[in-house]
Amino acid sequence: MQMSQILKDFRMFYQLSFFTKKRFNSIGSRLLVWVLAVSSVFVIFQTFVQLNNDYKVGLNEIDGRFEQLNLSYSSSLSRSIWEVNTSQIVSTIEGMIKLPDVIKVSVMEDAEGGGELDRILLAETGEIAGVDYLQKSMPIMIDNRGKETKIGTLVIFISLESLYQDLYGTVVFILIFQMFKTFLMSAFILAIFHFLVTRHLIVMAEFANDISEHNLDDYLELNRKQVGEEDEISAMLKAINSTKKNLRKLVQTSEDSYKMKLEIEQREEREKTFGRFKQEIEAKNNKLAESNLELEEAFSELKSTQDKLINSEKMAALGGMVQGVAHELNTPIGLSITGASHIKNDTERLTQLLSVNKMKKSDLDDYLDSTINLSKSITVSLDKAANLIRSFKLVSVEQHEEHEQSFNVHSNLADILYSVNPSIKDKKITFVNNIPQDISIRSFPGVFYQIYTNFINNSVLHGFEGRDNGVIEVTATYQDEMLDIVYCDNGKGMNEEVVKKVFEPFFTTKRARGGTGLGMNIIYNLVHDKLLGTISVTSKEGLGAQYHLRIPNLKASSAR
Repeated sequence: MQMSQILKDFRMFYQLSFFTKKRFNSIGSRLLVWVLAVSSVFVIFQTFVQLNNDYKVGLNEIDGRFEQLNLSYSSSLSRSIWEVNTSQIVSTIEGMIKLPDVIKVSVMEDAEGGGELDRILLAETGEIAGVDYLQKSMPIMIDNRGKETKIGTLVIFISLESLYQDLYGTVVFILIFQMFKTFLMSAFILAIFHFLVTRHLIVMAEFANDISEHNLDDYLELNRKQVGEEDEISAMLKAINSTKKNLRKLVQTSEDSYKMKLEIEQREEREKTFGRFKQEIEAKNNKLAESNLELEEAFSELKSTQDKLINSEKMAALGGMVQGVAHELNTPIGLSITGASHIKNDTERLTQLLSVNKMKKSDLDDYLDSTINLSKSITVSLDKAANLIRSFKLVSVEQHEEHEQSFNVHSNLADILYSVNPSIKDKKITFVNNIPQDISIRSFPGVFYQIYTNFINNSVLHGFEGRDNGVIEVTATYQDEMLDIVYCDNGKGMNEEVVKKVFEPFFTTKRARGGTGLGMNIIYNLVHDKLLGTISVTSKEGLGAQYHLRIPNLKASSAR
């Protein structure tokens, strides 16, 4: 039985996987595509960084070889030049040309003029045609009566082919290894996602499609282990079973109502005959009492549905912020990649000039200036991306249950504004954080995010509607273990009727434009139920709105 279930799950996984064209648009397939795309970007970037570092290390090693060759052969060559022993010079450089990667060696004697044109070629071996190389000219010195005198020049040409082969091997290894790791991890992620989510969604969809009036007593059970508290799948399972239970009650109530109607008609006829009209009325009242009880239960289910809608509104606000942060991250990361590419291209150009001995001091100065500017640009861009990620980590704390902790109120608002700003940057809104920087309390920083986000969304949707700009200011004071926060905007404000109903669930003045009426109710519930505080509002039409929150320090409350 267990093996049959495993085979069934595997067939379901294959049918919903990336490998079947008809399921290419499934959630798991899109997840796999995004994981592969993002991982590929980072793999390519890592490859370029590693290639650049290995290239610099290779050049340093070649420079060290130049110095080693100079130290090893300069003494022998100086004696040979001083003694005019050409055969010994030829023998020496023929030994040097046999060393790995050395492709050409020249020895020149300095004439009395001392310039490059005054040098006399004594010996030369090797050739450099069609090969990328580095060359270095090193003086040949001799001790003439205690004074170092230059008598010649040793020019060595070293091939870059070995370095290029090593770099090519490094690139191939990194790309193959990283791509294999990425595909393997993506496959595991897709399989885990299917095991934890997709297969249960299919079962719930099939169960919901099969609901009829003949199977209202059957309830859905999933083949999964519950770990910890209730998760989204469990909540959906509970909601489906609860809906089916309500349908069963509704059908039962309808049947009872029909039977009741027939019974009343029959009893009314009997009452006319036997005079028992009063007794039938009492029976009817009892039935109505039962119906009232059922209505109370239905109202309780409606309240549960309302709570679920509120949680959905919270997650929708977080989704809008995530989209804005992701869009903002594209710019600094793109600039960093472009800057790194420019540095690579400039380095290759300078290396080419150096290889043909045409590099000028101005070329090197331009390269250094360009590299410094691009490095600063890359650093600034990556710092911006790091700040976005850091603030996003703050506001994306666990949404279902968050542990209380101590935090700075000013920094909390600053991080939240930094994360929210990308999603509303097209609005010309000025944020003023006037919270003193020395206020710290113990509470729930993630709940503060929900409150601030809903305040800002409410100001943008209602307060600044039809306006090109606006100002939002947040101030705070802390006294007697109580934090007083004042949030105000200079928007259109509200009339007295709206002020009285602003915290009521599902109350909105933008119903026709998609408003849910849950934003301010979420704030009210978070302040009262989660933060154990109070909230009030004052507003007049044309003069903006001001919200006053009083929130206790939970550390002080628990100590008492």
